[in-house]
Amino acid sequence: MMGKSFKMLINRGFDPIGGGGTQSLVSEFLTCKRNEKCYNNDMIHLYKEKLSAFTLAEVLITLGIIGVVAAITIPTLVSKYQMKVFETAFKKQYSVLQNAINYTVQVEGISACYIYYPSGTGYYQFELSDCAQLSANLISLLQLQPFERSSKYVLPTKNDVLSNGGKTVNDACSYDAVSGSQNTYYTKDGAIIIFPDQSNRNNYTYIIIDVNGEKGPNKWGYDVFFMTFSNHNQYNSQEQRIFLTDEFCSLAEKGGRLPRTILINKEKTDDDEFVNMWK
Repeated sequence: MMGKSFKMLINRGFDPIGGGGTQSLVSEFLTCKRNEKCYNNDMIHLYKEKLSAFTLAEVLITLGIIGVVAAITIPTLVSKYQMKVFETAFKKQYSVLQNAINYTVQVEGISACYIYYPSGTGYYQFELSDCAQLSANLISLLQLQPFERSSKYVLPTKNDVLSNGGKTVNDACSYDAVSGSQNTYYTKDGAIIIFPDQSNRNNYTYIIIDVNGEKGPNKWGYDVFFMTFSNHNQYNSQEQRIFLTDEFCSLAEKGGRLPRTILINKEKTDDDEFVNMWK
């Protein structure tokens, strides 16, 4: 600072060594300050310019703008991040379950546990003879532990979903009966798997995956997914196979996603996604 101002004084014809030395420099500095008439080249003027800053009002306005932008964008970013966390967790649980199903089909020869829609009929049909064994094998293979449900763990009913802007693949499915089942287990990493109660055999082909257990938000299409055992409606095929899908029965609350949109990398759900079969 001093060096720059000193050079400016020299450029104006001031000689600090001869013709006044330090006293002349100090004199000019003090005179400028005392008279409050400092020119652009004067040291005090330059010093004041260096010390100039934003006013308090300017700072407050800037902070206010930043706060408004943050208040608008941060919740959206957090929500999107949380959805990605749920989707990643769902893909993991799906992969583990489907691999266990594949093992059961190939090694144990179990394949008669799926829902299908026969051509030319107006209703679903079920292959159920292997369902009890399939569930037992999944519990054993995945080392699932019984989960004692409390009154705190309650999933939204179908009517709640529909009345708040959600959708179902099929309104006739037994969503509430399965979601209220006590045949509930948790995995080693804290997810919850719900199998249907034994009271209604037609519900055997359904399964619910809650990717983060009791933590919440416990919303369909967010962290909870309703799925079925299917064979992609290839009921005449001789090939033994069972697929875990959302075909025929599933639901998603407003803002949530169907399993198919996550598993086959489709974008946000729309009306075309709420159909029986995967496209």
